[in-house]
Formats: sequence, structure tokens, C-alpha cells
Amino acid sequence: MKKILVLSLLLLQISSLAWAQPLKVTGKVTDTRGEPLPGVNIVEKGTTNGTISDMEGAYSINLTSSSAVLVFSYVGFAVQEIPVGINTVIDVQLSEKTVGLDEVVITALGITQAKKSVGYSVQDFSGEQLSRVNALNVANLFSGQVSGLTVNNPTGIFQSPTLVLRGKTPLIVVDDIPVSTNFFDLTSSDIENVTVLKGTTASALYGSRGRNGAILITTKKAGKEGLEVVLANNTMVTAGFTVWPKTQTQYGNGSNGQYEFWDGQDGGVNDGDMIWGPKFEKGKEIAQWNSPIKDNVTGEVIPWWGDVFGTKYDDKSRYSRVPIPWEYHNNLKDFLETGLVSTTDFSLSSKGEKVAQRFSASYTKQDGQVPNSFLHLGGLSYNSTVKISNSLTFDGKLSYNKVYSPNYPRYGYGPRNHMYTILIWMGDDVNGKDLKRHLYVPGQEGYRQANFNYAWYNNVYFAAYELSQKYDEDKLNGQIKLKYDITKNLSLQARSSAVITGLFEDRASPKSYLNYGDPRDGDYKSWNSHWLTTDNDILLTYRQPVSSFLNITVNAGGATMYQKYSQEYNATDGLIVPWVYSLNNSKGAVKASTYLQEKAIRSVYSTVDLDFMDALFLTFAARNDWSSTLPKANNSYFYPSFSASVLVSNLVKMPEAIDMLKVFGSWASVANDLSPYQISSYYANVGTYEGLTMLSYPGSLVNYDIAPEKSISFETGLSASFLKNRFHFDLAYFNVVDLNQILDLPVSSASGFGSRKVNGNEYTTTGLEISLGAMPVRTTNFSWQSTLNWDTRVKKLTEIYGGAKKYGNYSLNERVDNYYAIGWMKSADGRVIINESTGLPIKDPYPQMLGHLDPNWRFGFINNFRYKNLSVDINFDGAWGGVFWSRTVEKLWWGGKHPNSVKYRDQEYAAGEPVYVPDGVNVVSGELVRDTDGKIISDTRQYKENTTKVSWQSWCQIYPYQAKVTEKESEYFANVLDRSFLKLRRISLTYDMSDVLKIKGLKRTELSLYSYNVFIIKKAMLVDPDFGDDNNLQDPSARYIGLSAKLTF
Repeated sequence: MKKILVLSLLLLQISSLAWAQPLKVTGKVTDTRGEPLPGVNIVEKGTTNGTISDMEGAYSINLTSSSAVLVFSYVGFAVQEIPVGINTVIDVQLSEKTVGLDEVVITALGITQAKKSVGYSVQDFSGEQLSRVNALNVANLFSGQVSGLTVNNPTGIFQSPTLVLRGKTPLIVVDDIPVSTNFFDLTSSDIENVTVLKGTTASALYGSRGRNGAILITTKKAGKEGLEVVLANNTMVTAGFTVWPKTQTQYGNGSNGQYEFWDGQDGGVNDGDMIWGPKFEKGKEIAQWNSPIKDNVTGEVIPWWGDVFGTKYDDKSRYSRVPIPWEYHNNLKDFLETGLVSTTDFSLSSKGEKVAQRFSASYTKQDGQVPNSFLHLGGLSYNSTVKISNSLTFDGKLSYNKVYSPNYPRYGYGPRNHMYTILIWMGDDVNGKDLKRHLYVPGQEGYRQANFNYAWYNNVYFAAYELSQKYDEDKLNGQIKLKYDITKNLSLQARSSAVITGLFEDRASPKSYLNYGDPRDGDYKSWNSHWLTTDNDILLTYRQPVSSFLNITVNAGGATMYQKYSQEYNATDGLIVPWVYSLNNSKGAVKASTYLQEKAIRSVYSTVDLDFMDALFLTFAARNDWSSTLPKANNSYFYPSFSASVLVSNLVKMPEAIDMLKVFGSWASVANDLSPYQISSYYANVGTYEGLTMLSYPGSLVNYDIAPEKSISFETGLSASFLKNRFHFDLAYFNVVDLNQILDLPVSSASGFGSRKVNGNEYTTTGLEISLGAMPVRTTNFSWQSTLNWDTRVKKLTEIYGGAKKYGNYSLNERVDNYYAIGWMKSADGRVIINESTGLPIKDPYPQMLGHLDPNWRFGFINNFRYKNLSVDINFDGAWGGVFWSRTVEKLWWGGKHPNSVKYRDQEYAAGEPVYVPDGVNVVSGELVRDTDGKIISDTRQYKENTTKVSWQSWCQIYPYQAKVTEKESEYFANVLDRSFLKLRRISLTYDMSDVLKIKGLKRTELSLYSYNVFIIKKAMLVDPDFGDDNNLQDPSARYIGLSAKLTF
């Protein structure tokens, strides 16, 4: 017995000594066919100790504990956890994720549901797809990712994209909390997942805020057990242009081939406007804005830039401007600088048995292409999950985001926009480099800018460097959540959140700066705005298996929402002295105003989910809101919804090739309230006159009985997957009826008002969305995974207020995206009718329908290729059909910089008379009879070919400028363009260098080389249809190339 005891103690000592040495485990990871899997993550659970499998699937890891559990994870395969025990060789076979129906998706109010039970259209994508490529705004990267989601992408710095879901503006939700955001305060590296709830049913529980669908952004939390540190940098620069607005380069400022500068306000020869001047020719010299001044009495020559207003040289009888070479300058190219976007991210996360927490920090610097434009984005975020006890869990999040620009370009149509001047109205005879070197007229520094024109435009460099506008936003977001599991089947959750935003903006305009509506004597304005939004809710959840074939889940809760917005505005009335931007430097009385608005909504809601035999899933939901912005009699509105999902593959034996087949459908009704203070009239202070206060009264009649707007939606669809999820598709058809719409109906001006609010009109939107996913190729070393998204929709006016036949230009059951505008009269066969005496076209007095503003369909094509440790992402998206009006094209024709405007200039200038004969017809007899809507009753007109010559300049300034011209009517002169385009949105190459850089503590190293906004195929000339419209001009659409590095410790 004593020997046995001694032997046992000896064995235990040997065992402990053995475990005192690191245990090395080796093995091989394969798929179900026995093919090796490279790049599999193998981690010792609860630690940061890990490795990855090599190209043969082999791995080796030294463990730190005798009770270690190895976790094997790989994209597209189910995770496996294997206790090591005494094994030193562990071979693992990973199974593919077949259907993923047991995966859950986050729906409204943070309620999670299994995908198989969801009865409406939901689509998501991983944040990993966003972090490898940079963009001016993180929402730019949403393009093409989801069918039914349209992203319009502006081309300038600090221009946020617009997101449209099924034709409407969706609610943005971050970590279950609705927010108002332009996406500059979100960081791609913090995004774990983006889920798009497309239908009204999906988001009905958010109340009126979610009536148009919702985009749910889930930020990252501590995922893996143990400690993890991630450091990343992503930098990209402009590398040419995807779309460049080509202009004519042969002629400069002036009109009818003549130009001579004196004051830039038509005091010289055609020096007030337009680029219809002399041709650039070697040896030609003309007096220009930067010509020296010559004293015709003494012969003295004085270097000069700008006009001579207010100086002794403002005397044509004695002084003249010396002619200088008339030369072409590539001003737009010289003006734009290299753009830069650089982002640095850091995160620290830890996860243990009781506490999981993550801290992240991010900083982005953007240097715009427009000189002196910058944007700085910073963010700090901390979240934690604490398991206080087995039944009580606490979640908290606190984030701070800073959006700061010391100066950014002004957009819109007008002299404040650099593209307005440099692209449209500034001839390339102007020496832009001289404009940059000489911002002020000599001797008038601070008072008068040096420029080529003083009637309409600014010196673009003067505007870039002397005018400044600041944007300084601070956003604080705090959230807490407590969840108490009362019993195994019953839980109670309470949440509270607050989003506090402070924004300070100011604009310092120098003396002589031109902007419509502002004094040219200098100006300083400031806006101090504050937002507060609080959301509080409580949710009781009960889950109970009723029988072997029936499970029931009931959610019931209530919520309150409060919003407050205030703003203080101050402005000078001119400036006393230049460059002192202070209210104390105001010439006149300081202008000031304040504004305050508040809004509150109280809500109760409930859902009931029924699961029959894991095959039939029914969800009933209801919500009632009480809004402070509606009349008391109508401030309560009810939201019922219902959805059903039938998992056919669980009811019927399917062919082996079909993994899953699901049919779903839903119905919902939601309502919408008003903005604050729309049901009461009040006087507004509009200033003083001769010491007396002036007040204004609203021009619209208030309707104290206005009712909420309402939307009723129906959706049905089909989901299926095949060949072990190698192929899958989702199809959804939707029908949304918007009724009881709140309209501003025109009333007789004799009433003293212009309009009154009424409930009326009904709009019906129908659409189809398809998402196809495939893994066409997968071998040991290579795989190709792709997703194709496609959607189409049409919105019609299906009921008009008061039973009227028309609402504006629209008739009953007509598409509301029909584009009506003034066009030219046409013959029966579509030829332009020309006035025989003038040679000019004749305007149609009735608006013409020129096409649909929405495209026929949109698509996105997402691809990922993997070869060993190399990953390649290639994303396309685009649209087909539809039209849009181009202000750029229209103005280029009138101004004379359109590339097609050069055609007949030389001939006409040489002849000294008109030479151009427009293609069209003259009416010689008969008449056209129309009804009051412009519909043709009879047409007896007879025509002859037009032979009247007209000035080429006059034709170009009238035909493509004073009315709308489609490409069907004339491709040469069109200003209404085809919206179709195909864009290579991004391409990236990512290499996992973990096998190369085997550094202790470094778990993963990724390097990515990429390009964003790579190229485009389009029909529209000069502009980028991806912008969405061309109402306010566009910066050239830049291409970017970038490099990113990510280290994980």
C-alpha cells in the first residue's frame, strides 16, 4: 500500500512537471471533403494566444493551460470548440454554414429574431467590407450593398451622401437608438454590422420615425475572449478624375468675338459677362484684367491687377490698359489640389467571464481639392457588458465625436461656389495664377478684390483664402441598458439614452466679396445650435413552449422620446474695418435672433410571435403614439402590423439540391405627425423700420383639425438557398399606399393667405427587389463569392384631393417622377418649329413631359476573390434609364464654354454675319388647337424646311438654355441627360502577412492597396450622374488610390 502511494505521488509530480512545460498541439484543418483549409483562426479560448493554419491546413500552437479549449473559426464555416485534454495532435474537420436560418437579425427596438421567422425584407452586410477602403464619408461605402437602397454620392469635401430606401428617407439607428446624423460622426472601423429593415412592417415599432424603413448600425463590442489590441491606418489621395467637366479651350471672355477689359462691368468691350470672345491665337494681344496701366500723358506703365474704381487711374481720357498676350490657361486644373483622406484607428478590447469591454479612438484628416479646405473627424467610444449576476446584465456605451472644419467650400448655385465661377463663367484667357498671386487691387488691400469681373463673380482664390466658414460640432452619446431575467422564460429590459449635440458655425466674408443677398461691405455671421434627444423605453419579454409544436414569444413595453432644438444667430451689418470679424466691428445695427422648439412622443407597443413546428412563423405587432405636435383631438395614432414566414423546406421534403425555401409576407399601417408648431400661428420679428418693430404673420392658414399622415404597406417575397448555400436568392415585392398626406393647398390671394394645410392625395409605390448570392468557385486555394442586388420601383398619384382631375402637372394614376418642364414647340413628327422671321425656336406654353426622374432599375455587384492569403474585392453599381436636368450643361451653353459651342464661331466671325441654319421647320399654314391641359384637339399645321440663318451665339444662348432639350430631341444640344451609368466603385487587394511577420504577440497583419471611385461608363456628358442631380453644380468626380495597414495584437 505504501509503495502504491509513493508511486502515485511520483506520477503526479511527473505530470505537474510535464504541464509546467508549454504543451504543443499540432494538427490539420480540412473541410468535409478532406480539402485543407488555409487561414483558419485557432485561438486558445479565454486568451490572446492564437495562430492560423498554413496553406496545407496545418497548424501548431503552444498552450498555456492544461484545461485549454481550442476555438477554430473560418469565414463561411461553423465555429468549433475542442477541449484539448491530453491530446497533442488534433485534426479538425469544419462544416460549412449551410443555410444560416438559425442566425438572428436585429429588428426594431433591438428585438432579435431568427432569420427563418422574419416575415419581411431584411438585408445586411458586414462592417469588415467598409474598413478596408476609405471614402470621404462612410455612407459612400453603402453604395450597391443592399437592393432598394440608393446612395447619391456628392463629389466635394464635407458633402454628405443622401440615402433613399424604397424612395423615402430611412431612419438611422445606431446601437438600437435612433439618431440624426450626416455620417461624418461615424467611423467605419467601429461598425460591426449594418442591417437594413426595408419595409414599413420591419420598422413599425419605431413609430413615425421608422415609417420609411430603418438602417440599423451595430458598433463593435469585445468579441473574442482575452485581450485584443488593433491599430490601423488608412490613407488615400486623389489620382486623376473619374468624371472631368471638359470645356472649350479655343475662345476667351467677351461677346461676338470682341473683348477689352476696363472695369469688368461692361465699361470696356464686352467685359461684363460671357465667354464668346476672341480666339486664342499666337501673337494676339488684348487689354485684360491683369494688364498694366499706361499713363498716356507721361508714358509711365504701372503694373496692375483688377479694375481702377476709386483710384486716380479711373480716367479713360488719360489712362489705358496695355494689351498683353491673349493666351489659354488651364484654370480648373491649376485651381484644384491633391485631395487627401487619412484615418488612424485604435481599439482595445477585453472579454472575461463577467465583463466585456471595448475602447476605441479614431482620427481622420481630410484635405480638400479646393485650396484652403480641411476637415478633421475624431471619435472616442467605450462600451461594456457586465454580468452582475446570473440574472442581471448591464450594458453601457459612451461616445464622443468631433467634426471640425476651419474652412470648407461653399456649394450651391451662385458666386459663392468656386465651380460657378471657374467652370461656368470665367474664360480661360484669365490668368488664374495671377488671381492667386494678387488677391487685392494694389493699394486697396482689405477693401477691394482683384478680379476679372466685378458684376457677377469672385476671384476664386480670394474666395478660397479670404472667406472662411467654420464648422465645429461636438456630439455626446450615452446609453445604458439593464436586463433582468426574472425567470427562465420571462425577462425585463430597461434602456435610456441621450444624444447631446452642440454646433458652432461662423462665416467671415471679406469686403468686396459677392454673394447674393449679402452686403459687399464685409460680413460676419455666427450660428450657435444645440440639440438634445432622449429616448427611454422598457420591454417585457415572455417566451414559452406551449407544446412540442408551438412556441410563443410576447413582447410588451412603452417608450418616451423628447427632442429639443435651440439656435442663436448673430450677424453684422457690414464691417467698419477689414479683417476684424467681430460683432463689435459692425457698421450698422447687429442682427440677432433666437429659436427654440421642443417635441415629445409617448408610446406603448407589443408583439406576439408564434412558431408552429419550426415551419410557420406569425408575428403580430401593435403600437400607439401620442404626439405633442398634433391637435389634442388627433394626437393619438395606432400602428398595427402582421407578418408571416413559411419555411416550406421544413414542411415538404425538398430535392437534395435545395437547402431551404421560405415564403414570407407582411402588412402594416403607420402614421406620421407634424413638425413642431404647425398647428398654431404666431408673429415673427423681422426687424425695425424708423425705430418701430416690424412683425410678420404666416402666409399659410393653420388647420387646427389636421390629422396624421398614414402609410399602409404590403410585402411578399421568397428566399431560397441551393447546393449547401453555394447559391441563394431573396426576392421581395412591395406595395405602399401613402394617404391622408398633409398638403399646402393654394388658396385665393383675396383671403390674405397663400395656402392652407389639408389632408389629401394618395400615392402608391410598387417595387421589386432581388438579391442573388453565389460562391461559383471554391477550391483549396481559391474562392469567388459574389452578391448581385437589383431593384426597381414606381410611384403614382392614385387619388387627388377633392376629386380634382389634376394636381399640379400630374393627372390621376400618373407617375410622380415624371419630369415636366418648358420645352420647344414640335411638329407632329417631332421636329423643332422655328420662327421664320427670327430663325429662333418657339416655346411651348404648356409644360412637356420629358422623361422619368427615377431610373428604370438600379443594381450593385459585390465580389470577393480569395487566393491563399490574398483577398481581392471588386464592387460595381449603377443605374439604367431615367433623366435629370443638368444646370452645368445649360449654363455652359449660355456662357460659351460648352465644348460644342465652338462649331460655327470661326465661320461667323470671318463672314461678319450669321451662317448657321438651325435644323427645323417653319409653319406655313393651319393651326394647332389644344384644351386647357395642353392636350391636342386638332392639328392642321403645314410646314416647310427652315432656311433662316441665325447668329450661332444667339442660338446657343437660347435653344439649349431657355428651355429643356432632351437627348432624344438633340444629342448635340441636350441639357436633359440620361441617368444611366455603370461605376467601378472600388477595388482592393488585401494580403494577410501573418505567415510572413511571425512576431511574438502579433496575431494578424493585413495590408490593403485599393482604389475608390475608379471609373464610370455613362451616357451623360460632363457630369457624374452618381451625384444624384446637377441642380447646384458638381466638383469634378475624383478617383482615389489608397493604402491601409491593420495590426492585431
